[in-house]
Amino acid sequence: MASVAFALHSSMERPVKAARTELHKEETPIIDFSAFMSDTGAVVGSPMTEDQKKVVDALRLINSSGDGFAYLQNAGICEEDLNAWFLASKSLFDLSEEEKLKLSRLVPSTNVGYSALGQEKLNRARGADMKESFNIKSPAFDKNDFRGCPQVFETAALALWDKAMLAADRYGLACALALDLEPDFFTSKMKNKDLVTARFLHYPPCDYEPDAVDGQGSLRIGEHTDFGLFTFVFIDGVGEGLQVKRVAGAEVGGDAGGEKGPGWKAINGAGGSTFVVNTGALLARWTNDAWRATAHRVIVPSSAVANEHRYSIAVFIDPDADEEVKVDPRFGKAKYAPCTTREYIRMKLEEANKK
Repeated sequence: MASVAFALHSSMERPVKAARTELHKEETPIIDFSAFMSDTGAVVGSPMTEDQKKVVDALRLINSSGDGFAYLQNAGICEEDLNAWFLASKSLFDLSEEEKLKLSRLVPSTNVGYSALGQEKLNRARGADMKESFNIKSPAFDKNDFRGCPQVFETAALALWDKAMLAADRYGLACALALDLEPDFFTSKMKNKDLVTARFLHYPPCDYEPDAVDGQGSLRIGEHTDFGLFTFVFIDGVGEGLQVKRVAGAEVGGDAGGEKGPGWKAINGAGGSTFVVNTGALLARWTNDAWRATAHRVIVPSSAVANEHRYSIAVFIDPDADEEVKVDPRFGKAKYAPCTTREYIRMKLEEANKK
């Protein structure tokens, strides 16, 4: 997770401060991804380099027997990029409520635009999520509507795209190699990137309800598994609240609810340009749960954190809309029926947004 500035909501002129870097490193693996960001070895169709093999071995361990979350370093995104993206995000969420009401609104059929505070429930067994967000998709498809957004936000949001997509392609390659699949097993299914979504998130100050994590109350984001292949999560500063859990079953959240018991682990911002990556439900379906989608949520761990504004950016890497997702026979008898990416993502978005 990448870090940057402002533990508290602040003016755009306040200087950026690096996040603490010592948090949770002993619990969550850190992968130096530089070996896959250079045009060598497996990236150019040659045998893997020794450094690439180390990355692949780490991914195999993290996703087959770990909780599916890791910190990723040296993935082509620098601290200056993140500073710009979070400052721009703050400029958007600093708009008045009246101005936000004029922004293009997110609906499941498009999955772009503004989602207001309390619009979504990623876990239908809970109250509404205590967050607001703005989604963008590939500029190539002309689906984004930035009317009413600060110009700095539009500029930064589009600048994010190319860097995140290069990292996504290289990470997809590394995952295929770690699963002993064809090198292009995933990248060949995400050429258009027509469903890939970058989501800018803001969690405003809220009430502190210490019993909410074990009850039915609202969280900043309720327990869920992501919908697609994998997700990059950039966190502003330390950004306390994200928790993860390896689960025995399949997807979590939506109408199914689930995963309120013990076993959650905190994942905080790690500083610099380090960010978090995690697996999603479609990756679990392709691999028949050899690599599971990991449950996660964002809680309010203390009254001090409740008084803070929290910011993050999630980039959801999904297969192309018309790709059929079905269990590869190399992973045994299928637990899941085939579906297209479009069908599955639309179903999950409708669950999250229904009244």
